[in-house]
Amino acid sequence: MRGSGGPRAFWEREQGPVPRPGLPSPPRGPYGSPPPAGTRSASHPEYGSPPAGPPARVGGAVASLVVAVLSLVALVAFTVWSELWFLLLAANAPGVALGITALLKIPDAPEVERYIRYTWACNFAYMAVLAVFLVSLAALAVFFVLLGT
Repeated sequence: MRGSGGPRAFWEREQGPVPRPGLPSPPRGPYGSPPPAGTRSASHPEYGSPPAGPPARVGGAVASLVVAVLSLVALVAFTVWSELWFLLLAANAPGVALGITALLKIPDAPEVERYIRYTWACNFAYMAVLAVFLVSLAALAVFFVLLGT
């Protein structure tokens, strides 16, 4: 297990104590070697416990929030340009709110995963509703062009 370089192997192997930020470095033996057994333990107040699992997916939470915000910005820009203010009723506000909630839940990995899924579900539902609206708007425009000629 020690020789494999995959991410799963990294989190499953024994890590040892992890120094906390801002605290002095761990005591070292002569010539920079580790100290003798028993002088350094994970229960020492200067060291945190080894990581229990992979960190929460911060990148996934940020990506889902960026897509939600960009969809909101695009809708607002189109609404201002077309002056169809009723379109703001279909804004992706739940996606933005869930994306922010995912970022606020960072230490708790299962919660972050759940809110990332919720945010992407809102983003995809928003895109589906927008596609249906744009297709119907295009069909209506074609109908009026054919009717006018």
